[in-house]
Amino acid sequence: MSELKYLPISLLDPDSFFPLMDEEEEAWLSDLGWDYSPIRQILLSFIRQKLLPGYAAMNGRNLLGYTYFLVNQAKGIIGAIYSVQMSSIQEIVENLLSFTITGLRDTQQIKRVEAQIMPFNGVDLPSIFTHHGFSYYPRYYMDLNLSQFRAAKYDPGEKIIPWDSAHLRLAAQMASMSYSNQTDAIICEDYRTIAGCENYLRSIVENPGCGIFMPEASFMCLDKQEIPCGFIIGCRISRAVGMIPQIAVNPAYQGLGVGNALMQRSFEQYKALGFRTVSLTVTRDNRRACDWYQRLGFRIRKEFGAYVWER
Repeated sequence: MSELKYLPISLLDPDSFFPLMDEEEEAWLSDLGWDYSPIRQILLSFIRQKLLPGYAAMNGRNLLGYTYFLVNQAKGIIGAIYSVQMSSIQEIVENLLSFTITGLRDTQQIKRVEAQIMPFNGVDLPSIFTHHGFSYYPRYYMDLNLSQFRAAKYDPGEKIIPWDSAHLRLAAQMASMSYSNQTDAIICEDYRTIAGCENYLRSIVENPGCGIFMPEASFMCLDKQEIPCGFIIGCRISRAVGMIPQIAVNPAYQGLGVGNALMQRSFEQYKALGFRTVSLTVTRDNRRACDWYQRLGFRIRKEFGAYVWER
């Protein structure tokens, strides 16, 4: 057996990623019902252009694992990590993350590093990140079987309208208020400011990282002054599985049925379009949201972690 080597992604032949990414794509589909191919195509495009920073574990010509990261001004974001199932998988993942974390922390402009990573093949990610000084926040990937969802009559007394990108700034304001003093604002720096929330919402609408945006499953709630007081964004992550990457309600309207009405309208649309399940993610510490989702019928499918390091 050849000696295991760790190399920058930019030095590798893009074709060497195909077998590993085939396996990774199957893991996303079997574990989460998520078609990872749109994200895979973007990553391969960056790899071909030698624009994707990260590291890979090689045994001879065989690619055994990889991780990549992004840098946005003073923040580093570890995008994902995947390794084949084998006896040394934990060691491979530890080494890949060690190269990445050390490189980011040695870059003086980097003041913060974030990561939200789905674990596959039994790898223990929390122990690795906490060893490197990261704070760890457990999160849940939840899904709901739409065939078992029974619509209730939710009348918030407000008007539900289709998603309107003209109101993106107001939606960002609502998201910022909703996450104020929440663990999510610790996990994701974007939630701390209106501008950050706006960039995040725009990314959901324009990029496939949280699925393919579905305007037909996305809605807004207007108060009696025709001002948005809540919204829900729907995406699809496979032909039969929807994703709700964001729902927010103005704190002044929480507890009045706005969130339930938005969820129901989105569920009804997903069902009409032939979707079987809907997924979302939530931070375990957010007990109010966790309990609400479970009352709606969501069940925990997988636990994963959010990790944060600050200089």
